[in-house]
Amino acid sequence: MSESSSSFVGITQGNTNSSAIDAAVRRNLTDLGTNVLVQVSAVHAGDGIVGTVDVTPMVHQQTSDGTAVPHGTIYGVPYLRIQGGACAVIVDPVAGDIGYIIISGRDQSNVVATRAPALPGSFRQHSMADCVYVGGFLNDAPEHYVQITTDGVRIITTGKVTVQASEMDVNCDLKVSGTITATGDVQAGAVSLESHVHGGVQSGGSKTSAPE
Repeated sequence: MSESSSSFVGITQGNTNSSAIDAAVRRNLTDLGTNVLVQVSAVHAGDGIVGTVDVTPMVHQQTSDGTAVPHGTIYGVPYLRIQGGACAVIVDPVAGDIGYIIISGRDQSNVVATRAPALPGSFRQHSMADCVYVGGFLNDAPEHYVQITTDGVRIITTGKVTVQASEMDVNCDLKVSGTITATGDVQAGAVSLESHVHGGVQSGGSKTSAPE
């Protein structure tokens, strides 16, 4: 066999081996759980702590002839809450929300159960069973929201706004177009709404005029 023929055979064998390796890698990759869009089917809110959701992947699997094979439901998936220490923004998901799941590389069940560092619960890797939920994507326009832009901050709601605090400072000119009901006193500067007095009037049964 000539040198050129020998080289041609070697190249052919290399391509064949490479194709076989590529096929094996692709086959193994299909067994890995990947990050996908999901829809929330149920919410299990925690008692003061972050809860879990049950979700269903929205992108179907399919057979070689194109027949859709829907995924099953993934249960008990921890969901994201923006939190630092004892401070949090709480907007828990609701059934019907669309979000994303992020797949962990190892079995995270022990860590989820104890909320502490732990060994993997099993030898499984890159499984959809080990994921967290991040919402929301592709959802309808909200009716209650906080909008922050360079023009300012807007708080929009069709319901009631409740502020519960030990003390509240408002450092601005306050303009109110609706009704404010206070169960305690309201003070403007050194003037109390409950205990302020009007000077320059004589005692008796008369009342002062309405405010202007």
